[in-house]
Amino acid sequence: MNPSFAMDGICFDMDGVLVQSEEFWVEKQRTHILPTTAPNDDIPVSAITGRNYREVYDDLVGEYDVALSRREFEALFESAGECIYGEQARLLEGAHDLLSALSQRGVPLALTTSSPHHWIALVDERFRLTEHFDAVISTDDLDGPGKPAPGIYERGVAELDVQPEACVAVEDSRAGVEAATTAGLYTIGFRGDGDDADLTAADEIITGIDELRATLLY
Repeated sequence: MNPSFAMDGICFDMDGVLVQSEEFWVEKQRTHILPTTAPNDDIPVSAITGRNYREVYDDLVGEYDVALSRREFEALFESAGECIYGEQARLLEGAHDLLSALSQRGVPLALTTSSPHHWIALVDERFRLTEHFDAVISTDDLDGPGKPAPGIYERGVAELDVQPEACVAVEDSRAGVEAATTAGLYTIGFRGDGDDADLTAADEIITGIDELRATLLY
């Protein structure tokens, strides 16, 4: 990032950025959720990564031989989420220190996630994550669609009361990068969870907490 860049606020994605959950989601999606959803098709995990699980069902029905009802499909995600956020997921090492340092500098922070609020609550019970944020926005809060649509980032900059071009987004998925760039934010593609998602549309791509800290606390 150019040191002269005006960083008036930062929007952080949760999964794969601050909360290391993607490896568990990928495993459950690849070995159970997607094969159960369409036993006769091979749905790639990338088809749903970074998106709200409640919004992908219609897309899958339109492209694959889906064997589940919407309710059954969503139930698979609900069960997996309870396990991942309640037991398996880890907080990104150094996340609390980074967020505290940004807050001490007076940088407004928003959490902008596709995860529903009850999953955010599970994360909070274990990691006390949301105490660092001025705004916590889930796709649940939107009138329109979630990522890759830009609405969640438009809501984020509005709640932080900053201009999009002076706000940074930290994202780890193609859908999230598309949402943030379309909303006009300076977008950092973050590889912190071992994922190989296509982040080429981001303004820059960085790897790991040390590089993220150096970039945001320049």
